[in-house]
Amino acid sequence: MGAVLPLSLKDERVSFAHTQAGIPVIVERLSYARSVALSVYVKVGSRDEPKGREGLAHLLEHVMFKGTKKRSSKETSELIEAAGGELNGYTGKESTCYYAVALDETLGTAEDILADLMLNPRLDDEAVDNEKKVVAEEIRMLKDEPDTYIHHLFTRALWDGHPLASAETGEAEGIASLSAEDVRTYFQECYRPQNFVVAACGNFKVGQVERWASEMFDSHARPGRSNDRVPPSARSLIETFPREGDQAYVGMGFPGVNAAHPDRYVQTLLSALLGAGTSSRLYQKVREDKGLAYSIYTLSQPFSDCGMFGVFFSTSSKNMETVIRLVASEMHKIKAEGLEEDELTRAKRLIKGVLVRKLESSESKMFHLGEFFLLTGKAPTEADILGAFERVTEDDVVRAARELIDRQKLCIALHGPGKTTKKASKSLESLDI
Repeated sequence: MGAVLPLSLKDERVSFAHTQAGIPVIVERLSYARSVALSVYVKVGSRDEPKGREGLAHLLEHVMFKGTKKRSSKETSELIEAAGGELNGYTGKESTCYYAVALDETLGTAEDILADLMLNPRLDDEAVDNEKKVVAEEIRMLKDEPDTYIHHLFTRALWDGHPLASAETGEAEGIASLSAEDVRTYFQECYRPQNFVVAACGNFKVGQVERWASEMFDSHARPGRSNDRVPPSARSLIETFPREGDQAYVGMGFPGVNAAHPDRYVQTLLSALLGAGTSSRLYQKVREDKGLAYSIYTLSQPFSDCGMFGVFFSTSSKNMETVIRLVASEMHKIKAEGLEEDELTRAKRLIKGVLVRKLESSESKMFHLGEFFLLTGKAPTEADILGAFERVTEDDVVRAARELIDRQKLCIALHGPGKTTKKASKSLESLDI
C-alpha cells in the first residue's frame, strides 16, 4: 500500500464560547478573507414538528423572510445587498438555519438584519397564505425530479412512521391545512435563544460575534417546549413507489452510524470506495463496464442519534434488477475479499480534496462549523477531521463493511413502472449480499 502524503493546511483558529444565557457561539477567524458569514441555527427541524403538522418548520422558515416589525422584506433585501451580501435560510431534518453573508466592512449591517429577522418577524396571515402556495409548488417540483425524490422515498421506506421519514417540505395536503396561528405558535415555542446556535466565519474580531449574540438574544430567553427525540427503528424490506415512464430510480441501503460514532469516518470512506467518484467500484462496474446507468453513487448520512448508508441510481426498468444485483455483488466483494492495493489511499485523497475545496469560502466554513456542532456538540477544524480520516485503516473499513452491509438490514425503494417494480420486488427477495 502506498504511503499517504502528509496534510499541510493553514493554521486554523476555531473559537468556542457560550453567552450568559447559554447560547453556543462557534467562530473561525480568517484574516485573509474580505467577507464574513454569520448564522443563527435553531435546534428544531422537520423531525421535531407536532404530529399532523408536517412541513410546519419549513413553512415558518419561508414566512420568516416576509418582513419584520421594523422593515418590509423589500427594505431588508435592499439593505443586505447594499452591504454586498445576501440573506437566506434552509430547513433540515434536525435544525433550521438563517444566515447572512456580507463584506467584512459591513458586518454590522449583517448583524442588525439577522437579529431583526430572528426576533421580530411579522408572521402575518397574508404572508402565511402566500407562502403556503409557494411551498405547494415546491413540493410539486420535488416530485417531478425523481433523481432527488428517490432520496425521500428511500428514507421513508427505511424509517416509515418516524418523523425522520417525512420530507422537510411536508405534503401539499398537510401544508394546506396549516394556519397562520400554527406558524406563530411554533415560532413562540421553538424560536427561543435557548434553542439557538451561532456560527460565524470570516474576517472579524473573535469577541465581536460573541458580544453581538449576547446583546441581541440573551434578554429574550423564555420557556418553551423541549425536543423529545426518539431514534427511529429501521425497516428491512423492498418497497415500490409507482411512477409513469420507463426509467426506474432506486435507493438501497442500510441503517448507519450516528454523527458522534467512532465509525463515522470509516463509514464515509467505505461510501467513497463504493460510490464516490468515477474510479469507485460501483461507477466502474455499473457504468464503465456494463453501461447500465448514467449515474450511480453512495451517500453516508449521519444524524444526531442515527444514520443511513445508501446507494442511488437510475436505469431503464428492464435493467433495474440487474443493477441491484451488481451492487450487491460489489458489496459482498468488499466484505469477503477486502480492499485493493492503494484503494484506501485514493479514497482518503478524494475526500481530502472534496473537503478542502468545499471549505475554501467563509460561507462554507460557517455551515460546516454550525452543522457539525449541532450533530456532535463539537467544532473540529479541517485538520482535525482530515486527521481522523487518515487514521482509518483497511481493517477498519472491512470490519465496518461486515457490520453495516447485512442482508437482514437491507432496505430498497423502487420508484418506477408499477408492474416492473412489483415483479422485481418479488424476485429480489432471494437477493444475497
